[in-house]
Amino acid sequence: MITECAIDIIQARMSSSRLPGKVLKPLAGHPMIWHIVQRARMSQWVDQVWVATSCEPSDDPLAEFCAQADIPCHRGSLNNVLSRYLEVLDAHPHRYFVRITGDCPLIDPVFIDKQIEALQAHDGDLTWLAEPVLALAGVGVYSTRSLRHIAQHSTHPDDLEHVGSRYLAEQPEQFRIIGLRPPIALTQARWRVAVDEAADYEMMHQLYAALWQGQPFTLDEALEWMAQHPELASHNQTVQDSAINQEIHAKQRTWARHVAIFCEY
Repeated sequence: MITECAIDIIQARMSSSRLPGKVLKPLAGHPMIWHIVQRARMSQWVDQVWVATSCEPSDDPLAEFCAQADIPCHRGSLNNVLSRYLEVLDAHPHRYFVRITGDCPLIDPVFIDKQIEALQAHDGDLTWLAEPVLALAGVGVYSTRSLRHIAQHSTHPDDLEHVGSRYLAEQPEQFRIIGLRPPIALTQARWRVAVDEAADYEMMHQLYAALWQGQPFTLDEALEWMAQHPELASHNQTVQDSAINQEIHAKQRTWARHVAIFCEY
């Protein structure tokens, strides 16, 4: 039975090339993946949160932590990340799923809900922000039908590793895209929130040390702290996204003509 709620699937692995083991690095006394799960669980339209990692021995520590912390964990192919998502969705059918990367410990449950609501209201496949927002990195909501379509029509290695991102970027006309106009305050926040390298982790470590009080703080509180501490928040501003992500983001900026309808954030 398919539910109208969405399922969160957090892709994570220990073998990151730029910062190995980052998903278990501590922030305010808890591994980064734990904080991501707690924030994901705050969404009112999500009824399950899963970590999807690989069957490789290198990911045994992550799977063991999930078991200890009572976090549902699915293990599958290391390189075919798309297949991990399909396997979770086959076992737990949902109309929509939330793709979360395991390197963004400031994911915003409000943004998750805004996306789900927009897709539900307009039978959409994915959302597109009219203005880019660095602070909303690491999370996107998609229809399960869109993922199955990509799995059927693409075997490109980039799509297997990046869960169909290349196919979506190059074939947007095949999907029902719902546009969102984010608040100006979010578009003006130019801080990196992804943890890709040591400089990213150091900034996030300081932020969590300052703001964590036993429960998830809001994205607005995090951005306010960054604005008040630009010398710390800008510590990682020279870190670059991977080449594939830069290419995909550039192509996504041309999607305006493919948006079926725009919604207010």
